[in-house]
Amino acid sequence: MEDTAGIKRANKARIRKLLVSGQGCTKQQIARLTGLSVASCNTYLNEMEAAGEVLGEKRRLHDVGRSAAVYRLNEEFESILCVALALLGGRRVVRTEVLSPTGALRHREERFPPRLDAAAVEKEIGAALARFPNTGRIVVGTPSVAENGVVRHSDLPELEGAPLRAMLEERFRLPVFLANDMHYKAYGYYRQAGAAGEIVTLMNYPAGVLPGTATVYRGTVLTGRNLFAGMVGFLDYGMTPAQQIERLRRPTARPLVEQAAVALISILNPHRLLFTGDLLEESDLEPIRAACLRCIPKEYMPDFVFLPDTEMYYRMGMYWTAVDRKEPTE
Repeated sequence: MEDTAGIKRANKARIRKLLVSGQGCTKQQIARLTGLSVASCNTYLNEMEAAGEVLGEKRRLHDVGRSAAVYRLNEEFESILCVALALLGGRRVVRTEVLSPTGALRHREERFPPRLDAAAVEKEIGAALARFPNTGRIVVGTPSVAENGVVRHSDLPELEGAPLRAMLEERFRLPVFLANDMHYKAYGYYRQAGAAGEIVTLMNYPAGVLPGTATVYRGTVLTGRNLFAGMVGFLDYGMTPAQQIERLRRPTARPLVEQAAVALISILNPHRLLFTGDLLEESDLEPIRAACLRCIPKEYMPDFVFLPDTEMYYRMGMYWTAVDRKEPTE
């Protein structure tokens, strides 16, 4: 049986996730939508209000009758720091974004350091924390496999082998979530695009590096045993990775994209196949679809969706990861 403290954490998490929309709810509404009793909601909300996490405001509902307390998350209670590391067009990029408890963007900054090793990442995070000392969680996205918090097979060679999660948690004494950037992007799309209950696969083809994919299976990111799932750059294309990167340019990239798409459709059978990256244009989708139909029966083909930009999905994937995995301190 789950202990009392664990039940309390889980129930508060249910209330918290309900309130992230920013819309206020009464205790009765929270009870109905979470399935908790009004008495339990009263206890949890009182504790969360005393801690400053939620705010209760007396309102008269529908302009008639008695007023009732309407609860919402306190936007000033805590910040979520999102750090995205990338190699774009040969340039190293670190983007820091600070989000409120409801996902509102408070601060955004991009820097282009000549070297993006663990020390540089620590420096950027330290600067953001000095500006937002109420930060409660750090979410980091890397163009790599992030196995057990260690960076592997990274587009940024200076980060290769760095135990980044443990280093950051020891340095800043905050929970750190570290994952492949594609996982956040796919999950963000899933949460923001109303794809609940679907299988969604995102294919990313940037210039100059190996491609990657990520799949959300009805709410769960498929990471695999070692978080290697989706690394289609390691498929057998009959060439070395260096030769593959040389081919990954327009128009010679398309046969490689088509081969990966056929593999993903046949293995994962997704509802939606999302395409993004600067090697792809929306006009590419119809020829890719036609190539897939030479192998895949029409009735098993997913919807093809072109995403010209994934920045918002990346941010919200990091946000929802922080919300889903928040560990209360009580």
